[in-house]
Amino acid sequence: MTTRDRVLSALEHNKGEFISGEELADAIGVSRNSVWKAVKDLREKGYTIDSVTNRGYCLTTESDIISVQGISAFLDEKSYIDYIEVYDELSSTNDVAKQKAISAPSYKHAIIAKTQTKGRGHGSTNYESPKGGIYISVILNPKELVYKNITVCAAVFVADVLEEITGENTQIKWVNNIYIYDRKVCGILSETITDMETGAPDTYIVGIGIKYDILSKNELIAKLLNRIYNPVKYYTKTEITKNYEKRLMYVNDSVKFRIYEANEEKLFNAVIVGINEAGHLIVKEDNELRILQTGEIVEI
Repeated sequence: MTTRDRVLSALEHNKGEFISGEELADAIGVSRNSVWKAVKDLREKGYTIDSVTNRGYCLTTESDIISVQGISAFLDEKSYIDYIEVYDELSSTNDVAKQKAISAPSYKHAIIAKTQTKGRGHGSTNYESPKGGIYISVILNPKELVYKNITVCAAVFVADVLEEITGENTQIKWVNNIYIYDRKVCGILSETITDMETGAPDTYIVGIGIKYDILSKNELIAKLLNRIYNPVKYYTKTEITKNYEKRLMYVNDSVKFRIYEANEEKLFNAVIVGINEAGHLIVKEDNELRILQTGEIVEI
């Protein structure tokens, strides 16, 4: 870790408070001049750092640049996760996460980008990823999941953290979209890497794209990672189902669904009833209950 990174870490962990140059230098084990140079470099990179004689340096609360140091300041425990990587730009965080999972497997690994050039959505659609958003992919071990429907889990985690950070109510459009005030603010893309010999799931990649005006981006990312990598601290399996269902949009409404069976697209109308314990959607079609594991709503 560079001197600049160490200074940033100290400032992020004491955000909004002044730390003297002497304290920073002693804590990091460098000269005060090295601290000054690191602060100068951070300012050039966009960090808002106040300095006052005899008080030292203060990273302002308005400064909200996504960084490993900023995220780490809000993690419950760093032992939950092995690697956090932050990039200014990537083609796709999910694609990079797949490469990481294959080349250097770790089931506690998060890839974060400030923008994507080839972001992907459900059904291989393009996912616009402008600057100002939050784009995360996490690598998960299927054997360690408390709740097997990872997309439902991720939707609940995102909805809860968004409500905590913004104070706004969230809704979930089955299966993987989060809404605030009828505006889609988050999409989730879950993918599986299977074992070549057994065909069983070996690794899950969960991509989360959030496009909403959020000041505390580092805090939001950390709180998501806290839930993703230690869900039992926050939820039981029953609570995940209930939290998803209470936010589920269009319950008791008739909507048009698109599903694929034997590689053929099928459209049909049904009334949304709720979800079951496995996180699958319960609908009523022609007065008969039907369970949907995959698909999407295409028309209200």
